[in-house]
Amino acid sequence: MEKRNVPFGEIEQIVKRLEGQRAWRSRAGTGTGSIFTLQFGPALSSDETTGAFSLMVFCAWRIVKGNTIVCTWHSDSESVLAPMLKALEGTVVTKATLSECGDLVIHFSANYVLQIWNDEPVSGADSWFIGYKGIEYYSVEPDRGFVYELSGD
Repeated sequence: MEKRNVPFGEIEQIVKRLEGQRAWRSRAGTGTGSIFTLQFGPALSSDETTGAFSLMVFCAWRIVKGNTIVCTWHSDSESVLAPMLKALEGTVVTKATLSECGDLVIHFSANYVLQIWNDEPVSGADSWFIGYKGIEYYSVEPDRGFVYELSGD
């Protein structure tokens, strides 16, 4: 897959399409550290385990409910993160916003908010990425900015 840089507006449009999508099938736990995945929207006809939107997070993040931080990238992945993500499954994205520096904020119908910070991980690695329809991938990379890949390039 060949990568190309894209303008902020292009990835922002994909993020906005998360609104109204139901979260389902999260993956976190033993061996994952603070990295996790969360599927949104209908399952792909080619892969029942992947949603129309597939979010994978490698950078700093936290989940907030009201004024309380309930889970962070420092939390234990098995005893705290995995159950917290399960609590998000079945909820709907009510708002999704992207900042020009690559921070992503997702509000859920259960009054949870996932806050993801582009914290410049190891150069060359994604901070986070979102797959769209299983063939398009948008990511935030510290050394490249907003990046697009088409599966099969």
